[in-house]
Amino acid sequence: MTSTANMMHEQEVRRQAMLQAMGMDVWLPRQALVNAAPSREWLLDWETIDQVAIQPAVQTVVPRPSTTAAGSAISAPAVQRGERVSVRDKLALAVIKPKAQPNVSAPVTASVEQLATQPASIAAEPIPRFALQMLRADNCLLLVDLPTGEAFQSRDPDYQLLKDMLRAAGLTDQPRFLRQGIPLVWPILRTGNLMRSQNAAAARACVRDLLSVEQQAEPTGCIWLVGEQAVRFGSAADAAALYQLQPFAEGVQAWSLPSLESVLEQPLLKRDIWRSMCTHRALWQVQDA
Repeated sequence: MTSTANMMHEQEVRRQAMLQAMGMDVWLPRQALVNAAPSREWLLDWETIDQVAIQPAVQTVVPRPSTTAAGSAISAPAVQRGERVSVRDKLALAVIKPKAQPNVSAPVTASVEQLATQPASIAAEPIPRFALQMLRADNCLLLVDLPTGEAFQSRDPDYQLLKDMLRAAGLTDQPRFLRQGIPLVWPILRTGNLMRSQNAAAARACVRDLLSVEQQAEPTGCIWLVGEQAVRFGSAADAAALYQLQPFAEGVQAWSLPSLESVLEQPLLKRDIWRSMCTHRALWQVQDA
């Protein structure tokens, strides 16, 4: 298999493991189906029970259930040689450990245990929690942290500070609220099987997609990322230095700034913001014809 096929194979293994963790089985065709769309070659070449390296000695003879032992014995799923199995069956085979396994080597056990523990590691990834307000001031997009989760009010000290910053930058001090003024709150899903999939990568993709939509809707010279969460999920990577520019799209830069609450608590930060603003303000200044 080529490197691309190996990568797609690993992605399919992870996908099946996640579906198994949600209580669903996935079965793949062994051969091309009649009147069906062509299957990818790497799917038809799915690893068999031999390639998983589970020897026939591991298979146990399942006795007929008796009236005394019904419900107490745990039996392995029936698997024939060369048959493709689901992730659920692989996990069941990994759990059942006969007393004597002379033909099973240590690397085989390690590979099966790694597959069994993979869904747990995926589910253990923490879900980020934040609320962001999206605004537009002239040709600038603003993405601002909301520590309390509530939308800006006209008399809020942090909103008054934001208006002062816009005025100092030569922009309008009456920014327009986007998304009907509704904050972007993460996680979006509070319950359900897909709740655990709302990791940092999904949050970053969602925030950047929304910014891209607004950036394409109207001419944009710069995107202000105000606050730790706005910088983290509005940038392309976790680590983004304050007061620096990161490319967002062709001809559009993202400017990282501290949170409004930090500026209110530490007024000396206004000096750093002003110095950075003087350096980068050409991004949003419109030249008169």
